[in-house]
Amino acid sequence: MALSPRRIFGSFLIAALATMSILNSCTSDDGESTALSDSAEAIAAYDDSNYGLYKGIFVGSSGVVEVNIANDGEVEAMMVIDGRRYTFSTDEPVTIDQPIENLTFTSGNNSFDFSVTETGQNPQISNIEIQGHPDAVTEILKEYSTLHVKCFQGTFSGDDSGVFNMVQIGDEFYGIARPEGTTEALWINAQISGTAIAGAFEGGTFSGSLSGNTLEGTWANNFAETGTWSGKRKL
Repeated sequence: MALSPRRIFGSFLIAALATMSILNSCTSDDGESTALSDSAEAIAAYDDSNYGLYKGIFVGSSGVVEVNIANDGEVEAMMVIDGRRYTFSTDEPVTIDQPIENLTFTSGNNSFDFSVTETGQNPQISNIEIQGHPDAVTEILKEYSTLHVKCFQGTFSGDDSGVFNMVQIGDEFYGIARPEGTTEALWINAQISGTAIAGAFEGGTFSGSLSGNTLEGTWANNFAETGTWSGKRKL
């Protein structure tokens, strides 16, 4: 069962690496928060199917995303961006064990397309149109009944600063950073051993530790720039 994470390293400037914000709860429109799950919510029967649960992070501001393809009988999605919750629906049909190509989800004037293979590989979100959040990009992974996907939001600071969001599956992290004042998506990768996190990006490295739902650490790049990062779990 391949996990097929797509990109590991990104552009150069991610010098300013990172923040991993495991934001602690999902905030709804009225400010009410929901508890984080302690285990995988994906149904085992859909582990090798296009059906199931997909979770990820949003950069273009900062947020998380979840796409539910009939995991509980519903086909729906949600995003929480800068603390605001968006609920998406679709009128298009999906068929079990068939590829999904550009399934359009809408929420008012906001929309995005979702695609995935018939076995749940290579999930992608494209054609993102969220008012007030231009040049948005996402990283999204399929959750398995035996592999819990956790989403983190955060920021990095020091000689550079910006957004740094990550998705964890097993002992791997995949993420996107965006330095302030740019529209460039910078892809990063890290591993965790026990509570110790070690990662790399094009032109630099970072390290840190996980304590409960909180992460923190330091980063450095080849231009002698350094800084810190920290964050909390969100989804």
